[in-house]
Amino acid sequence: MSHNHGIEEPSIEALIEEQRRLASSKLLFKRVIGSLIVAGLLKQKLALLSNEAVGQLMFDVVWNVIDVSSPELAICQIATERLLNSPSVVKSTKENVTQ
Repeated sequence: MSHNHGIEEPSIEALIEEQRRLASSKLLFKRVIGSLIVAGLLKQKLALLSNEAVGQLMFDVVWNVIDVSSPELAICQIATERLLNSPSVVKSTKENVTQ
């Protein structure tokens, strides 16, 4: 168990906003290095999420910024549907019902 000595870890939403802020910085160092550091922290937090939670983030965050006519939208739609309907989500739900 890690101890953060009273320092609250940033939420996924806070990391997303911080990375967006850094990516639009006029300072090259912040834009490149800052964005990479925050992206690394975000990846660590995302790796801990369930498929359902990742699918929900794709729906809530990614779909809002993708152009409706882009191929990325179709890819994200399929990925989101798979993540939200993945066997691990179904298994977790069945396990919760039987407990």
